[in-house]
Amino acid sequence: MTEKIFATVSLIYALWILFLWRAWRKIVITPAAARADKPGISIVIAFRNEATNLNQLLRSLAQQDYPSSSLELLLINDHSEDAYEEIIKPYISFPYALRVLHLPHDQQGKKQAIRYGVQQASHDWILTTDADCEVGSQWASVMLRHAQATGARFVFGPVAYRIQPTFLSHFQNIELFSLIGSGAALWQSGYPTMCNGANLLYHRSLMNGDDPYAQNAHLASGDDEFLMHQVYRRQSSDVSFVKNKESLVLTAPCFSWRALYQQRKRWASKWGAYEMPHVKRIALAVFMANCFYAILPIVACLDPILIPWIIGIYVFRWVMDGIFIHKITRFYNKPFNLVRYAEVAILYPWYVVISAIAGRAGKYTWKGRNVS
Repeated sequence: MTEKIFATVSLIYALWILFLWRAWRKIVITPAAARADKPGISIVIAFRNEATNLNQLLRSLAQQDYPSSSLELLLINDHSEDAYEEIIKPYISFPYALRVLHLPHDQQGKKQAIRYGVQQASHDWILTTDADCEVGSQWASVMLRHAQATGARFVFGPVAYRIQPTFLSHFQNIELFSLIGSGAALWQSGYPTMCNGANLLYHRSLMNGDDPYAQNAHLASGDDEFLMHQVYRRQSSDVSFVKNKESLVLTAPCFSWRALYQQRKRWASKWGAYEMPHVKRIALAVFMANCFYAILPIVACLDPILIPWIIGIYVFRWVMDGIFIHKITRFYNKPFNLVRYAEVAILYPWYVVISAIAGRAGKYTWKGRNVS
């Protein structure tokens, strides 16, 4: 009986990965040809205590190949307590308009900062990333080109971590490439679930009317996904994923397990606030699947005769996940370390379970603030 359960779970998991793989392959790559018209774009970036990262961000943004007369950069200061002014000061002669705005004292948090920046923007297209990110020279062009080619008004793109020679860095990158692939594949299949605020383009009209954050303003996370879900409910064709190497945004990984734990608690804290039923169902299914894999060592201790089956189940999952993640990393010309992947795969089920429970049950720290 137990062997049949193991075989059934493995078959379901294999079908799930094949479903994601086929959906990823169906996504059309953003065309290289650009339209002649270049509408204005406002790049809106919220920041808090990011003095160590702003220099790298601004250097990359200064290299955009988009017409400078059609670009502006708005940096929204969310009550920073560091010496960010000294970092920004040398960029006073930026290639295009640069404004530093300060969030009013009665407002705080990334959602409020983004909304404030959109209200102050001069252009109708809003492009967002995070202050610890680095973008390619064609980033703005590719994102806008995709919107023009598809008619979408909310475009989300891929985000990866900068590679560091540590296990923690590889752990985060492998997970993020898995999320890129599965998020894009689920959107392609009509089940949008996740996106990343470090790489979004949307029309400012989408922020008019109902506040997408009204029901979840207390959450520090979700400035990206709650907006995407609201847009998709209104008009599904307005949401699209950019499948293009030049659209990849690089961000800084967490440099300690404690910081990673706090970040993942923040990500998991928004699960209960999702309003689209399929998002909750998929999140629950992912959690339950990882619970299953996490308890297998306990099962092995209770019934050693099942150890060969359990080893087989683990190996099967590692192979299926590895094939899918490798296809994503290969598309973006990023390395795939098989040894590191195997190490990550061993820990991953417990990591997901612990993060999910912690995100639903406890407080977390973000940008020097305690959030409950």
